[in-house]
Amino acid sequence: MAVEEAVAAALPDTGRRGRAPDGAGERRWLLWPPLAFFALLLGVPLAALLRQALSGEGNAFAESVRMSVFVDAVGRTLLLAAVATAATVLIGTCYALAVAIGPAWLKALLMGGLLISLWTSIMVRTIGWMLLELPTGALYWLLEKAHLRTEPIDIYQTTGALYPAMIAVMLPFAVLPILAAILGLDREQLNAATVFGAGPVLTFGAVVLPAIRQAMISAGVLVFVMSLGFYVTPLLLGGPSNMTVSGIINGQLNNANRADVGAAMSLLLVGGTVAIYLVADRLFKVSERWG
Repeated sequence: MAVEEAVAAALPDTGRRGRAPDGAGERRWLLWPPLAFFALLLGVPLAALLRQALSGEGNAFAESVRMSVFVDAVGRTLLLAAVATAATVLIGTCYALAVAIGPAWLKALLMGGLLISLWTSIMVRTIGWMLLELPTGALYWLLEKAHLRTEPIDIYQTTGALYPAMIAVMLPFAVLPILAAILGLDREQLNAATVFGAGPVLTFGAVVLPAIRQAMISAGVLVFVMSLGFYVTPLLLGGPSNMTVSGIINGQLNNANRADVGAAMSLLLVGGTVAIYLVADRLFKVSERWG
């Protein structure tokens, strides 16, 4: 009996060949709830948009790409997103470094401000910037009290007024991943750079920057993709001359009474955003960083 058991243990288990390892089948079942949740919250609205886009008499997609106002809004949205992303990642890197190496009181102050900004509604923050940038708003009052200006300022509903507000809204999404990468740095490398006489600039360029570069890229992709769908901030601060794609879609739905064209534009925006993310993931492997 013992010999038969030994032979059976030595031979391959052909009865289990091709079957998943123990627990693999159970783990696969864990994927179904998030997939169902994803299909419900994204698939159903997209299907409704597609049905709405095809409900018109003509080809809403072709009509959308022929509209000069939509094409101009696409270019404007891409430019705004690119500039805001570059500035946000740069400022976010400096902010994260200040949180990581600053004294305790500065860390508490910066993290408190960051979390308050993250928890505050975008509408509330945008209205705050609007009150700041109005011709006789808070910024004008401050300059007048400092005897630096007597005329109302003319930045409200301009392109320049958009960038500070967009950067402020997107800053937490850049700071947090970059800060995580900074806190994960190998302290021995920093100590070695100091021992060999490297100054702060050289240490940052040779040790810190290579270690956080992937986090900066991932933060940039996240900020850029989110900026493509900006609606409230450009609408309130940019005005009619700085309409983004989201503003044009809103106009088609509520003003022009062209729900089919608005739905087609929405699908084009979603498709373009997904395509940009897939290209970025192919080039920079951002999903590996997030996963």
